[in-house]
Amino acid sequence: MANSNYLSISDILVTNEKVPCKFMFDLPKMGFLDPSATESDLKAGTNIEIPLWLAESLYTRRPPLVSVDLPKIYKETYREILNADACTVDMHKLGQHFYELGCYIAKHDIKGEVSSTLLDTFRQRFKMILSASVSTDSINSVQPLSTSERSRTEAAVVTERALSSWLKIGDCPLTTANMVENHRKRKRAEMELL
Repeated sequence: MANSNYLSISDILVTNEKVPCKFMFDLPKMGFLDPSATESDLKAGTNIEIPLWLAESLYTRRPPLVSVDLPKIYKETYREILNADACTVDMHKLGQHFYELGCYIAKHDIKGEVSSTLLDTFRQRFKMILSASVSTDSINSVQPLSTSERSRTEAAVVTERALSSWLKIGDCPLTTANMVENHRKRKRAEMELL
């Protein structure tokens, strides 16, 4: 796990995502963590999903109180689907904070499989998002986006519209920067001296 940004709302939402954990020791008076528990104590070997921030806290103790497993969206089955064609996946259903949570998980993924899947997924979906941001009609046709993809797409649409309106105005011609112009004069003067 990683240190979260205490003041970031998006980071709070990401660290509140649940991850599967197995408790290594009996924990008295902690049975409320398991909704199916009938006792007030949490027994060793209990498998439940808890928020990432709690899992991090319990995992970093010495000795660790839990072992943390990969969330299902980062396991091999889903990695194969994403590596095959990430553009067909509904990222909103798969995980609204897919990339952000994946970054937390990837820090402790020894094999690096999660980080490579995040990178491949982003590369595949970036092309789709970029083409969708140019045409507002195609935004609605893309698979539902994760929270970060949606915010990046909205920012790209705003930037594209600003560029288009600036190009349509046309009363502000592009000129050569002074630095470039002075560089050309200096090069020309040096060439004349030769």
